[in-house]
Amino acid sequence: MRLWHLSATILMLALVMTIARDPVGCVALIVFVTGLGEVVLGTTAVMALFQTIGAIGMARGLIEHGQALAATTAVLVLATGLMSSWLFIGLWLVQAALP
Repeated sequence: MRLWHLSATILMLALVMTIARDPVGCVALIVFVTGLGEVVLGTTAVMALFQTIGAIGMARGLIEHGQALAATTAVLVLATGLMSSWLFIGLWLVQAALP
């Protein structure tokens, strides 16, 4: 880690802490981080879903088809649960941040 990385990190932390002093800024930061998390989780879920759907097409036997369908179901259930949980946490933090 170079010195300019440290300087940029300190500058960003100072900016975030300055914005977070105001209730509106605090809510804006929570909404931004929640939205960014949703985008990251959604993109990851779609990429994993494409892999599992590809595995369905590549399967040769009945057992491989079953495994690929189970993996697709697991990706869908896990991604839905994680994204819903992240959204719930963001909403809970917004409610806690407002007086």
